[in-house]
This record gives sequence, C-alpha cells and structure tokens, in this order.
Amino acid sequence: MSELKNKKLNEEELASVAGGNDGMGDGTFSCYDIAPVWVMVTADSLNCRYWPNGQIAKTYEYGHKLKVDGLTTDGLWYRLWIYNPQGGECYGYIYKAYTQVI
Repeated sequence: MSELKNKKLNEEELASVAGGNDGMGDGTFSCYDIAPVWVMVTADSLNCRYWPNGQIAKTYEYGHKLKVDGLTTDGLWYRLWIYNPQGGECYGYIYKAYTQVI
C-alpha cells in the first residue's frame, strides 16, 4: 500500500494535471457514464476539480472513499457528485492515477 501512497507524476503528467498557469484548464473534455464504483484516495492528498485540469473545488486526504459515476473519454479523470464549497451541488473530477477501486 505504501507504493500507492508515494506515487509521483513526472513533469509532463504534472503539467497536464495542474492545468497550466491559471488552473482553469482548456474546457475541452467529454465524459461518459459508468456504473457507480467506490474508489479510495491513494495519494497524501488529491484535488477535486470543477473540470479536468480546472479550478480546485476541494481536496481529499489519503484513504478517503469516494463514489464515482463517470470517466473522461481519455480515461484519466473520474467524475463524482460533490457538495460545492461555494454552495449547492455539482460534478467534480479527480485524477484517476491517485485512486484505487475498492
């Protein structure tokens, strides 16, 4: 399990996840529905974003369990329903590489 917790991204992967200088992403992605599945966060912390490579909505810590119901067509991001810190509910996206299906 420790190898999952210490997983690191190379510079190119990090740049794609960070969303560039503004953190807003490019807004071009598509997502398809999947059968809901539970995943566990395997990194020390995992940012949940409003869209892939976008603005951070909230952060989850190692071991947090989340129910996901969508996957981006590139297979890199899970979609989940979140309580928006700014009020209400919305979809959020987490980087799949830092999760494990449980």
